[in-house]
Amino acid sequence: MGVRLRLSAIGLGLLLLLPWANSAEAQRTRFQALTQCSRLAAVQFGRTDPSFRRFVIERMSVQEDRFAGLVGNQFVSTVFYGRAIYEGAAGPKRVRFICLHAGYSKGAVFVYAMPD
Repeated sequence: MGVRLRLSAIGLGLLLLLPWANSAEAQRTRFQALTQCSRLAAVQFGRTDPSFRRFVIERMSVQEDRFAGLVGNQFVSTVFYGRAIYEGAAGPKRVRFICLHAGYSKGAVFVYAMPD
């Protein structure tokens, strides 16, 4: 009887922890998505601008829209947008960015920056 009571207490404890685990998982996956957007931006801007140095997303300014649809023939699950710092030869500039994200298996598929 004592073993059953201990097992049910452990099971109940694990069930109570589930809401916090989901919240932590959502934060971690959002962080990973923004990191993927930053990496894709660095690759794209590095190819087109020889003076490009770095691209840093201001994470506190980022908004996200759940989309889950096709853009052309590319599936997009989330659209991230906000402010970032684009640093080139002329120094850092604040820009607005948009990132189309195709889910955590495919990652970011498009990043665009425009003057703030």
